[in-house]
Amino acid sequence: MKKIFIALSFSIIIVFNKTYPQIQTFNFSFLPTYENWNVKDDSDFSEFTNIFTISYMPMRNTSLSIAARYAAVRSDIDNFNNFSDTQILVRQQFPNLNLILNGGLNLPSGKTELTSTEFLTSRIISQDIFSMKTPSFGQGLNIFLGATWLHPVSDNFVFGVGTAYQIKNEYQPLDSISDKYKPSNEISVTGGFDIKLSRTSTLTGDVTGIFYGSDKLAGNEVFSTGNRIVSKLLFRQYFYFNVLSFMALYRNVAIDKLKGPYAFIDNEKFTPNQFYLGFFFNQKFSSVFSLESGIFGSFYEKTASFFSGYNLFGLSFSPEFRLSPVATVPMLLKFAFGNADQKPDLQNFEIGSGIRIGL
Repeated sequence: MKKIFIALSFSIIIVFNKTYPQIQTFNFSFLPTYENWNVKDDSDFSEFTNIFTISYMPMRNTSLSIAARYAAVRSDIDNFNNFSDTQILVRQQFPNLNLILNGGLNLPSGKTELTSTEFLTSRIISQDIFSMKTPSFGQGLNIFLGATWLHPVSDNFVFGVGTAYQIKNEYQPLDSISDKYKPSNEISVTGGFDIKLSRTSTLTGDVTGIFYGSDKLAGNEVFSTGNRIVSKLLFRQYFYFNVLSFMALYRNVAIDKLKGPYAFIDNEKFTPNQFYLGFFFNQKFSSVFSLESGIFGSFYEKTASFFSGYNLFGLSFSPEFRLSPVATVPMLLKFAFGNADQKPDLQNFEIGSGIRIGL
């Protein structure tokens, strides 16, 4: 079964400017988003997601955040709606030690014990190529622990390392089968840097290795997800209040392994390697309106998965309206299309708008 977890961030955070702005101790955001995917001459599906996020800073170096989602999925196979799991993240910074500690919980508020048709639909929306806002519903109780250490080598160069461990508990995926499924625990290691190239440009990069054990069904090992290495580069060029950014990402995934009663089947690679390129320009037109426009391409290796081997291209527009010093309206509009040899074309449309409050 494909690994799904709505990420609790453990990425390296680099800040060169030590003059901090006024801190907003309480933030709330609500972002409804509609996503539609069409598989040409085959099928189509859509998802309407409501994302609720609350964050609170009781002290300058301590933060607490809670995220929840409610999604409605429509497909040719089945329609269903429910909450996904709720994520809680606590972050504590120790500036004198250049250290950040994270801890989190994935609370099992999402739906498990799916019907067979709901399960098939959930398998489709969980595919990486779709990047759905809610790629899964219930995944059981998970615990997350992480740490990041930063080292300022000079005024223009910062290096950091981080590690995280995720403990996953069992849950019942299907209502018709009482056997419990236990995803493997995960460990990740990250190394990254941030370079100030000039007064108006920066380059950030990191490499993350994610390592898995074996999944179990009814206590028996059945599957092992291939380990993966994810490399990312982000270049930013500032033009006063405007920002041009370029991001490149490469994900390398090892072969998945079937175990136990399924081991007679040859091991296959399901999750494809991925190469991503994106160009974005954020322009501030006034004190109340800004717009980020982007163009991107994502290229997937051909594997045993049906939704692999695709080249995906898209455009995105993210307007933002500042209604008051404490209220902002973010919006999103995205179009994408994909093609692959001897496979149906893909088309994607996404739109969203919400409210963000900071006090």
